[in-house]
Amino acid sequence: MAHWNHDDLPRPSRDPGVLAGDLDRWGYCLAEGLLDAATLARQVASVHATQVKRAGPDPRHGWDGRGGDQWLLLLAGEDGFEELVTHPDALALVRHVLGAHVNLSGFSSHIVHPGNDVMGLHTDQWWLPQPVMPGAATVRPGDITRGVQPYGGPEQASGQINPAVVVNVMWALSDFSQSSGGTRFVPGSHLCGHHPDPAIDWPTVSADLPAGGAVIWDARTWHASGANTGNGPRIGITATWMGPQFRQQQNFPYALRPQAQRALSDELRALLGFRIWNDYGASDDYESEFARPGYEREP
Repeated sequence: MAHWNHDDLPRPSRDPGVLAGDLDRWGYCLAEGLLDAATLARQVASVHATQVKRAGPDPRHGWDGRGGDQWLLLLAGEDGFEELVTHPDALALVRHVLGAHVNLSGFSSHIVHPGNDVMGLHTDQWWLPQPVMPGAATVRPGDITRGVQPYGGPEQASGQINPAVVVNVMWALSDFSQSSGGTRFVPGSHLCGHHPDPAIDWPTVSADLPAGGAVIWDARTWHASGANTGNGPRIGITATWMGPQFRQQQNFPYALRPQAQRALSDELRALLGFRIWNDYGASDDYESEFARPGYEREP
């Protein structure tokens, strides 16, 4: 049964203190009005342009098998979405959870079409080893899979759990609502230390937010997209952020073309994983601020 009062749950806000408090308490927040009308229109156009470029003549290319969700790996620095990556209000909330140094891990558009299959609840820190007592059996890091997880309920844990090391920022490029297939959450589940048992139909709440805002959540929070029962697609872009200690979902330094790399600002270069962190990520010089690709080094 639900263990929350709907009147207390996050509502759309622009107040940084309210949003940070919602992240801490409930594991997600609803940041409204981050994009003006011109920026919103430009981002929607960029999603459609990228979709056409990646899909080619087959409009179903890239569908994820759930009857309508479309996931496209976007290249921040090439595909025209830089202002979403560097948005100061969103980054401030990411850093509220993760600290000063963060890397963009993944960057994708999620288009939920009418008639889609509902996504199952999950977390996005499934790959992080669980805390255990000395000598206790554990799953070795290299053997972890989504199917080998500690299942349990969403109630707050009484013992130690893993900290948050991932935060998602899903930009609402269309209205998010229950009928449009908006993201749904189990509020407070980020503090349980468990993953949702897929055999149980856990109660959820819909993250309703007008276009131009962002749904931001601690990746330990149980979440999934809902059923789109409306007449049009729900369009979102998810920026997945993580601490600099971890491997990124997308290898931006490798994927970006040389001309795109050279055009990056230092801020974007750091966010995409080019900056060396405590000697990690170096290519040829531990004293450099940024790693250099091999083609730029002296022979």
